[in-house]
Amino acid sequence: MPRGDAMDKNELRRRILARRNGLDGAERAKKNEAIFRNLVSIPQVQAAGTFLLYLDFRGEVETARILQWGWQAGKRMAVPVTVPAERKLVPVEIRSFTELEPGAYGIREPKAGGRVPVPVDTIDAVLVPGVAFDRRGGRLGYGGGYYDRFLLLLRSDALKIGLAYELQLVEEVPAEEHDVQLDLLVTENAVVNCR
Repeated sequence: MPRGDAMDKNELRRRILARRNGLDGAERAKKNEAIFRNLVSIPQVQAAGTFLLYLDFRGEVETARILQWGWQAGKRMAVPVTVPAERKLVPVEIRSFTELEPGAYGIREPKAGGRVPVPVDTIDAVLVPGVAFDRRGGRLGYGGGYYDRFLLLLRSDALKIGLAYELQLVEEVPAEEHDVQLDLLVTENAVVNCR
């Protein structure tokens, strides 16, 4: 990757994270509620049986309500366990918030004792975090490449959905060959079909 692209990505991350961190609590809660409503209105989301979703961290779009909705709807809900030594994510089923503890990078994940792995080929939809997104399905993550590697393992019909505040949208995310495009982007204002 040319050095200029790395600088562009780092500058974009810095700028968008500053914007996202600037949201006040009431505004953030209102946007999270609208994103939740938009997400669960999508027919493919309603039809999906098994989800992998991130556990929000440091100002990301919140996912607790989505987990509760999935449990109440009888869906199988999984969250990623990060394996830094292998730079990979392992999907693990979660049935309650009491199963969580801080894991790699301080992000909550299921406790080590009773983890039930979820086969990747059973996942119908993945809710993907990120720093910046564009309307064509481009996503700028945090730089570790964990999700890009994981998304390549999914079935071709599994939905890849980005959750973002409108303030995280940019004209174009700097893309590399290995970057995986999202199918849908859900914000407080819209559901964007990126295909």
